[in-house]
Amino acid sequence: MLEDARGRPTRGTVWSTIALAVFALANGAFCQLVLPGSDPGAVVVGSGLMALASLAALAGERRPTTVTVVFAAVSVLLYTTDTVWATLATEGGLFWPLFAAAWSTGNLVARARSEHQYFVGGAALLAYVVAATAVHLPGGSPVLEALNASAPVLGGSSLSLYLRLTEARRQRIAHEARERELLAERARADERARLAREMHDVVSHQVSLIVLQAGALAVSSEDPRVRAAADGIRAAGSRAVEELRGVIGVLQDPASNRPEPPAPRADSGTTDPLDPVGPARAAGQEVEVRTEGEPRDLPPHVARALRRVVQESLTNARKHAFGTTVRLALRRTPDGVVFEATNPITSGEPLLPGSGVGLEGLRTRVEMLGGGFDATSTEDGTFRVSAVIPVENPVAHEENP
Repeated sequence: MLEDARGRPTRGTVWSTIALAVFALANGAFCQLVLPGSDPGAVVVGSGLMALASLAALAGERRPTTVTVVFAAVSVLLYTTDTVWATLATEGGLFWPLFAAAWSTGNLVARARSEHQYFVGGAALLAYVVAATAVHLPGGSPVLEALNASAPVLGGSSLSLYLRLTEARRQRIAHEARERELLAERARADERARLAREMHDVVSHQVSLIVLQAGALAVSSEDPRVRAAADGIRAAGSRAVEELRGVIGVLQDPASNRPEPPAPRADSGTTDPLDPVGPARAAGQEVEVRTEGEPRDLPPHVARALRRVVQESLTNARKHAFGTTVRLALRRTPDGVVFEATNPITSGEPLLPGSGVGLEGLRTRVEMLGGGFDATSTEDGTFRVSAVIPVENPVAHEENP
């Protein structure tokens, strides 16, 4: 009783049509069996007429009133014409109109969209009920005969209303589930904003203390190396606070899944993915770099992602293998860039605790660009971080720094 988006009958409609056609042919065979002396031509014409009328069910979605009128007209014709079919109807053996009336009534109730359709369809069904009642009236109760004739109409209407109520209940349940999801999302957004405020208060306070102490050390010390180191700490802390504020702004906005990139800082205008190497060396970390090709001609989204990979690789080595040499290999290919960072694995305690969140975040970022990422220990006692990032990517324009 439904059609797909292209206007073609669905599988259920096709099977309903086939079932009605089979009932029509079976009714003809039953008529010949019950009334063996009847005219074979009348039997063939009647069963053929019912089978052809069954094909109207294919238009049940677009023309529910027309289908109802066709089924009712054929049924009334069979009931009222003085043929073998009228005789069969008086004996209670004309069952195709029962199924046809039930199906067309259910389809009409489910598909009619105007008072005109209901009026015309209802008039056709009333004509069917009157004809079926008149055929069975001799020797029977008028009320009982009318109820028997109305049974398929009432059954089809009841089934259709039940299906519509079931669908309405399903939609209501889906709507309530959606409302619960929205409420849960709102709760998560509120909690995310609260955590963002707390993180800003705690981290910003501690980092600002580090920056102030580094500034005081730079002013009070007469050693150039100490002053240079203090200035580096102060600059790094200032950058950390600035980036923290950008992240907090994203977390506090529940509607921003992909926020606009923050305004570029004066010290981050470069697109060189090896930019984090300089500050790492200035902080005393030993870094060896080997490059093939020109990494500075990478697209901005690739350069930003690769810069984060280099930065996290150096940070991870400082945390877990402080004092060792980190070897970076960067190779530019026609399709993208291949990066690898290795450092020896030490047995001592890490300089800073790690949670692995940074590496997992890099994996997600690289895979979103269509690349591959891996961070694992090797058999020769080293830790290796590798990434392959393609140049062309359909979501490149959505990547944020």
